[in-house]
Amino acid sequence: MKIKQLTALVLAVVIACVGVGFAVSSRRTISDESLELSPTQFVTSAKRTASVHMLAVGDNLIHKPIYEQAQSRTKDGSYDFSPVYANLKDLITAADIAVINQETMMSSLHEVSTYPCFNTPTVMAKQLADLGFDVLTIANNHMLDKASKGLISTLDLINSTEGLLASGAYHSREEYTDLEIVEVDGITFAFLSFTEHTNGITLPADKEDYAIYLEEREDVRLQVEYADKAADVVVVSMHAGVEYSDEPYYVQTEFSQDVVNWGADLILGTHPHTLQPVEYLTNPEGKQVPVLYSLGNFVSAQNKPKRLIGGMANITFHKDFSTGEVTIDKPLFDIVITHYRAGYSGLKLYRLADYTASLAASHGVGDFSLDFIYDHIRTVIGDEYLIDAYKAK
Repeated sequence: MKIKQLTALVLAVVIACVGVGFAVSSRRTISDESLELSPTQFVTSAKRTASVHMLAVGDNLIHKPIYEQAQSRTKDGSYDFSPVYANLKDLITAADIAVINQETMMSSLHEVSTYPCFNTPTVMAKQLADLGFDVLTIANNHMLDKASKGLISTLDLINSTEGLLASGAYHSREEYTDLEIVEVDGITFAFLSFTEHTNGITLPADKEDYAIYLEEREDVRLQVEYADKAADVVVVSMHAGVEYSDEPYYVQTEFSQDVVNWGADLILGTHPHTLQPVEYLTNPEGKQVPVLYSLGNFVSAQNKPKRLIGGMANITFHKDFSTGEVTIDKPLFDIVITHYRAGYSGLKLYRLADYTASLAASHGVGDFSLDFIYDHIRTVIGDEYLIDAYKAK
């Protein structure tokens, strides 16, 4: 990966305490007037233009069959997840930036566990880095499965793993605008991550600043606007929607329009565990911003066909250094299939282009076929946003 991280600092953050109640929206917010950018300096590129390729995938959802198989591959009780992802490593490492939603926490303070309160072996962080992932979003409905300690343990693990950056959790409110800016080939990126809910689990009053919820619109607005000043590209990850639905609902669409209005350049959606459509929204300057409402699962041990078909979105950014303008190509989806045999045995990922009819017929989920897969992705995503290999002939 060609990533360099730069820290955009705030000169002062004034925090007004307005009381703490049960609803997350009642807590204090960032002061709009206090947001000031420090004079962070970037080296001017000698190039006239640059292009950066991003790969974005959905939920890394580590159920018990996945981590049990990973442990069975070793003799010392450790975990080896690499065979699950091996077929896709070349695609991931080829990207300049690779982004994944780490759906399950990876806390060193807790035992490994599965649904409904997940905790994944900590070696997963290193193995994702070795695969070529760069940014792990962790704002999702399972981020508090092991309470605040599990969240912070996961945050620290990711950020201490060479090559990885966590997005969506914080040690304190000061970190809301102490953003890590990722620079690739002269183009700078800010990654923000927000969740609709945390399955009814709440943070204690003295730790409520560890995450930002979608409904906390003022904090969202100020963070997006700050990121827009600090980076060329603002990528917002939105964990929201109705699980297993093929269509976005109003919480997703309204939130997306709000962050587009405030400066987001790309929205990556997760949570439904199924694919959802792509849409372009218009910001106040007339710019068209792509919204990928749901990338679906990257990997899971779920047991319904649609949940085993995930999106790998390819997005290319171009910068003209003479004007500073950054443009974004139309996102194009490659497709990943989670394959397993009866009893979830032999679970691993395949790129759809390499997935055969015989593999589909042997899938442990039962009613699975190439015809079903192609019909589904063409209906939900549409030919316009699929790579050529998957378009209807």
